Amino acid sequence: MADYNGMEALLASTENLTQLLNNVGHDDDTLTFNGVDWFKFNGTVAQNIYVSGNSWFGFGTSAEQLQVCRRDAKLWNFWREEGTLYNYYKFLRLKWDGYSQYNSTSDSVHLTYEVYLFSTGDIFLNVLRMPADSSYLGTNQLICTGGTKAFTVTAGQTLQETFTHANDSGTDFTAAAGLINIQAPYDRKYLITDKGGKIYSVVTTEGVLSLSEIENPGEISKALFETHGVDDMPPGSLLLTLINPALLFWQDSQDSLPVLEADVTAVPFPQAVLTENVDMTDSTIIGIEKVTADADDATLFAVSFDGGTTWWNYVNNAWAVLSDEQSGMTKAALADIGTDAWALKATTGHYMFRFVLFEESYVNSIVVDYLN
Repeated sequence: MADYNGMEALLASTENLTQLLNNVGHDDDTLTFNGVDWFKFNGTVAQNIYVSGNSWFGFGTSAEQLQVCRRDAKLWNFWREEGTLYNYYKFLRLKWDGYSQYNSTSDSVHLTYEVYLFSTGDIFLNVLRMPADSSYLGTNQLICTGGTKAFTVTAGQTLQETFTHANDSGTDFTAAAGLINIQAPYDRKYLITDKGGKIYSVVTTEGVLSLSEIENPGEISKALFETHGVDDMPPGSLLLTLINPALLFWQDSQDSLPVLEADVTAVPFPQAVLTENVDMTDSTIIGIEKVTADADDATLFAVSFDGGTTWWNYVNNAWAVLSDEQSGMTKAALADIGTDAWALKATTGHYMFRFVLFEESYVNSIVVDYLN
């Protein structure tokens, strides 16, 4: 039996499923599969699992107890898997695949879902494919001694529903939309470090999270995590203020550590790009008429007439020297520079452009029209 380090890993895996029914149609009949001896429903141990082509399950009893798009449907494929979570909680995974219309194999009525039983006493429903045709959604509910727990499905949309047990005999449940929450049966703690080796915890002040540097933390140890670590993974926003941050993780278990994944969005620093130093000393060129750029509105332009030693922009009808390496004028201001203004500066026989690119900026071309 496979062991998984969390529900996300379990849901993502299919390699340990055993296919018990392979492309064989079952309409109104009921099939019997091996159950487990550690789960009770309505006071009965689920030694056998009863599965109907009309899309219902019975846990230990051949009765309609979990209905998912229950109607005149047809089962074609079925899988089973037993395993553990965190090397501790047992689970039984059952996967139903077919069509919610018995005489059709159209994509519009294709139905695929998984039913999970856990040794916690809870049930989890994971609908992977719901019929796109809303006329074939059928009846959706868990029927137990404590009452009928209906849940809402939507055509063409996936669904996750958790049924939390109210007692050890499984006679009543509470239904709630969403992924089942099964925590690891041991402590897990997080800390944060940065390029300089400082270690931070996370504190909450009036509902706002912030970093708190740990003074004299000493060696990274179990005691450090138990004293200063936090239970939940810190949000990425807290790491933005640090240089080369790293997430430190500790768990009080010999189980393999979980794989921590993060979506990273990197924003480049503004980049200054220089063109070549253009020679306009040809006798046929007597000046610059205008300059136009195919660029976005955020990009800034500057001009040099001394090989990049001094950079200029044109503002308020006058040339001005730029000291900031990431400053300049917009493409509209560049295009507005008239012939006479160009004549004031384009006297060295050379010019070059600098443009500063920001996030999502671009420059496709800079076109110089000469006076001949």
